[in-house]
Amino acid sequence: MTTPVLQNYRQKFAKALSLALPSPLAEVEKFLKPAEEVHGDFTLPMFAWAKQAKKNPAQLASEIAPQLAVEGMEVKALGPYVNARLLPMPFGAEVLLSTRQQGAHYGSGTSGAGKTVVIDFSSPNIAKPIAFHHIRSTVIGNALANLHRSQGWKVVGINYLGDWGKQFGLVAAGFALFGDNTQKHNMRHLVDVYVKANAKAEEEPAFDDKARAFFARMEAGEAEALALWREFREASLVDFKALYARLGIHFDAYEGESFYQGKMDKVIEDISNSLGTRVSQGALIANLPYADGEPPVLLKKNDGSTLYATRDLAAAVDRFERFGFDKSLYVVAADQSLHFRQVFSVLEKMGKPWAHHLSHVAFGRVHGMSTRKGQLHLLSEVLDEAQSRALEKVRENISQGKIHTHTPEALAEQIGLGAIVFGDLKNRRTTDYVFDWEEVLSFEGHTGVYVQYAYARASAILQKAATTPSAPFEDTCAGELGLPEEQSLLRWVAKLPELIQEAVEQNEPSFVARWLLDGAAAFSRWYTLGNQDRSKRVLLEDNPRLRSARLALVEATRTALGSGLGLLGVAAPQNM
Repeated sequence: MTTPVLQNYRQKFAKALSLALPSPLAEVEKFLKPAEEVHGDFTLPMFAWAKQAKKNPAQLASEIAPQLAVEGMEVKALGPYVNARLLPMPFGAEVLLSTRQQGAHYGSGTSGAGKTVVIDFSSPNIAKPIAFHHIRSTVIGNALANLHRSQGWKVVGINYLGDWGKQFGLVAAGFALFGDNTQKHNMRHLVDVYVKANAKAEEEPAFDDKARAFFARMEAGEAEALALWREFREASLVDFKALYARLGIHFDAYEGESFYQGKMDKVIEDISNSLGTRVSQGALIANLPYADGEPPVLLKKNDGSTLYATRDLAAAVDRFERFGFDKSLYVVAADQSLHFRQVFSVLEKMGKPWAHHLSHVAFGRVHGMSTRKGQLHLLSEVLDEAQSRALEKVRENISQGKIHTHTPEALAEQIGLGAIVFGDLKNRRTTDYVFDWEEVLSFEGHTGVYVQYAYARASAILQKAATTPSAPFEDTCAGELGLPEEQSLLRWVAKLPELIQEAVEQNEPSFVARWLLDGAAAFSRWYTLGNQDRSKRVLLEDNPRLRSARLALVEATRTALGSGLGLLGVAAPQNM
């Protein structure tokens, strides 16, 4: 695969600077930064080198700049900086060619070739519905899987179900009181049972003890208890998979905590033989140095049952043995930071050389969610309401002639789901955000709907162009794209390949979402220029060569928008 266009020019500029200064290439690359748009594309501050040469930084910049002749770039000194600006040609032709060649896979790379990443995400509890708060782990994890896959990584997506522990004992004990045997496979009925059982456990400690006792029977391998557990687990999976299919999300494995039943004694033995264990208040804990007030890593409770930490330790060991991962990501809320820090610390002190390949991909909370039906935050209900609200807007826009579609319900589903997913991913994952229906479904502003509209608008322009004669596009036509808005749009398109690499390195899908918003705005500014000045229209009638170049830019923009939306798991409507 060829080097991304911007990266190629940056490398050329860095090499030229390295020879002229002279200085090691790695040192130059460390200080080389994107320039402010008004000053160029790349900039190198001269301060470090001026200090070594005992010269004024501006003087050194003015001496170095004239020595640099980099093909396709204009190099100038500006104060203490050496700046480089990309010339319209051949840069424009190279950008248009790269999008045309890669198509829907534009931005893909090979930096992860031969590497494996395990991504643990979504992870709902069985016998309970997927709540709206699961949206963050689900869509962030899916986006990270797509981003890594685009760079050549082998991705193993695991849905680590909460299918073991005392909470399941609560459901089972509740079913004995409130359940209907004919409704064992009905998730709504199981949810009702869980709510009633939870309330009863809070009122009656004896009932809570029954839940603990049921879980102890499961851990002991009692056939009757495990049979009921399997029925509830399968009913939950059917419900979960339908929701994931609606969101277009795929998992390579549904491996719950139960998967590690029977595999934990070996891990506990390994811990005892490495960092050691000790008994505290009847419970077995890992012998770590703990800070004042820090809860210990519990391996077994005083009744002999295991805990989250025990199962997560067993899972980490098992996953490395099976997949030999280069990275293992846990997409889990930030409030579990202490848990993962302790688990990773135990593995490190056990002498596991791969422990530093584990990362907790933490995320913040969502505030302000409510539905028309009230405060129940089931993810399925949120998606239904998103589709319903989107359908209202679609029909309103159809009546006003702003949207043209023969399938308003299908379009509303794409818009509604896209609004929820994009509305989450545009935020830095570590921050909290406030959910607002009007904001996420707005056709204007920082929304997924706005980006989807830009994609549909580009599609409409290309569809219209196909019905009228146009000159064949040649690479040299790109030289016609001289408007500042056109050059800005080309640079936006060119950023995606490197931006994806940054998103992968920092596990940050919001980089792509923010880039999409910038591109949708830049595209809107450009194609609406023709409303005031006919010479700036895309579908020119009197200049076939310029028309051809502008259509190529529309096509490149649509390709880039579609690729970015796909990486985030958001649909790209052809008509809107």
